[in-house]
Amino acid sequence: MLATTAVAAALLPSTAATADPAADPAPALRSPSDAAATWMASQLTEDTHAKGDQGLTSDIVLALASTGSGGDAADRATDWLARNADDYIDRGQPGNVFAGGVAKLALVASVEGRDPGDFGGHDLTGLLLDRMQEDGRFRDSPLGQDISNQFTQSLAVLALDRSGDLPEAAGDYLVSTQCTDGGFPLFFKDDPADCTSHTDSTGLGVQALVAADRDAAAEKALDWLEDEQLDGGGFRDNGFGTPPANSNSTALAVQGLTAGGRVTAAAEGVAWLRTVQVGCGAPADDRGAVGYDKPVVNGMALRATAQVVPALAGKSLVRIDGRNAAPGLKPVDCALDDGSSGGSSGDTGGDTGGASSGGDTAGENGSGGGDPAPSPSPGGTSGGTAGDASGSGASGSGGFRPDGGSPAGSLADTGSASLLLGAGSATLLLTGGAVFLLSRPRRRQGI
Repeated sequence: MLATTAVAAALLPSTAATADPAADPAPALRSPSDAAATWMASQLTEDTHAKGDQGLTSDIVLALASTGSGGDAADRATDWLARNADDYIDRGQPGNVFAGGVAKLALVASVEGRDPGDFGGHDLTGLLLDRMQEDGRFRDSPLGQDISNQFTQSLAVLALDRSGDLPEAAGDYLVSTQCTDGGFPLFFKDDPADCTSHTDSTGLGVQALVAADRDAAAEKALDWLEDEQLDGGGFRDNGFGTPPANSNSTALAVQGLTAGGRVTAAAEGVAWLRTVQVGCGAPADDRGAVGYDKPVVNGMALRATAQVVPALAGKSLVRIDGRNAAPGLKPVDCALDDGSSGGSSGDTGGDTGGASSGGDTAGENGSGGGDPAPSPSPGGTSGGTAGDASGSGASGSGGFRPDGGSPAGSLADTGSASLLLGAGSATLLLTGGAVFLLSRPRRRQGI
């Protein structure tokens, strides 16, 4: 566990993100998603990884891919993930298989045009299929604690759909876990009636349902998400008592809404995300970063930003593709807002299509708020809200990410102790590395 003083220090903002109220209004970020991606890449340790956190590093690669820029940075980070795949797969216990981490790595490999059948010396596709049970659920190896959850399942479905190896049973199991109200739980229960829908898990789950062509289940989940949207467009981590809205949970929900074609709701979510992005009134080094629930740069900003970028860019995990990304990053562009700098639903080129067509609808040029947001909430991230419990990033808006990390998420978090800062443990699993997010207050659920 991090020392109390260390956690407190990490949470302190490095700068105020608002300008002097007496001064003229600061210009707007011309492209919120590009600005966020550029700030995010500047935080990489040795230009290759996120402080040794495989789940968060995976979320950053997926985020860069969503913008179509930063190809060189994504390549370096993906190479680092390949070199350190062992630690993410076995979580420090040789012979163990962390299904959420495997799924997140397999998704990253496919998005980046690498072979998930031979990544870092591992057949990630084969490892995933070996961990699928007869009922279609993906579980961790029995050598260690089984921390698999809904993030794990969703990340695995997304990864195997990408590689063309998705068994019908995997999608069937995901559908079978849907709560009667349409949402999805973070943790699977033996009694299907004992089901509590979770924002981050549903945001990531919808994306997996769209990928697996489970349209009826996706529509029910999308209806639940829209019912959960708060005034102002944000979403809260309803399972972990976080503030009314947070960027991790909102990003995962927006990605789900985008994948399912709920354009208006996605645009409203993006507009809220813009309110927690550090803008042009802040010091140049901080511009573009996204805070957890305020526009400040602190210990949670990198994870939050990684999960928010795809939402701002109008891309879900179903559509992200980094194979033809431009090698460089775009400069953070501050210009007076003359009404031509983009809309609230996204920057310019989001996914188009609904749940039935498998496309994303909330494009980047939406009506007024910014780039549409994924993750998260396993969280990592991808995940991630609270961590990499299952794994995605969706590290999650704060929550556990199915791909690994502490139980805390979407996009699964499987990362270091820093995942503890998220409110949602599920999201962290998707976004983080090896630490489980179950004990964390932070919402990131990524793996």
